[in-house]
Amino acid sequence: MSLRRMRRGFAAVAGLLALTLGGCAVQQVSPDRDALADRRVAETFELEGRLSATDADRGASGRLSWSHAPERDEWIVYSPLGQVIAQLVGTPDRAVLRSADGRTVEAESAQTMLPDLLGVDAPLGGLPHWVQGAIRPGARVLLVDGAGRPARVSDEGWLIDYAEYAGDEPDAPVRRIEASRGEARVRLIIDEWIALP
Repeated sequence: MSLRRMRRGFAAVAGLLALTLGGCAVQQVSPDRDALADRRVAETFELEGRLSATDADRGASGRLSWSHAPERDEWIVYSPLGQVIAQLVGTPDRAVLRSADGRTVEAESAQTMLPDLLGVDAPLGGLPHWVQGAIRPGARVLLVDGAGRPARVSDEGWLIDYAEYAGDEPDAPVRRIEASRGEARVRLIIDEWIALP
């Protein structure tokens, strides 16, 4: 092959690479205040989804039902076959975890029981923001997508990747989240999202 052909081939590959990278840049750009879409946080909501979580010592997978309000949270984790594995109800001053075998454990905070329910020690105060693609104080947006929505966020040592939204609109609900911190991994696919008044 002649040197001229090799240069032309290299130029074609470089052009394709530039086009490919250019397309990615349209989808993921560095964040700035003007590019970030205004995503409001619903104070009260219900969601249904599929959860997979592990921290190398324990794990959970199955369906998740979560009802969130300012004064009360209720999580129910189901096995892939639809049986209730555990239920956690938390209020500002009390939390109760019920397992499938009928055991009940109480604590002052749902945060201390969340690892037993979800399989990872995720920050309770951040989860309502995570599932809405909203940024809470102290969290940092690392990447936004072409619609100005968060694509990657850093929060309390966790990296939250928004792999999919339910539509192209700036306020479209989150569809898929992948979060990680060290060996801990959480994947949530949200099948149903309802913001309540």
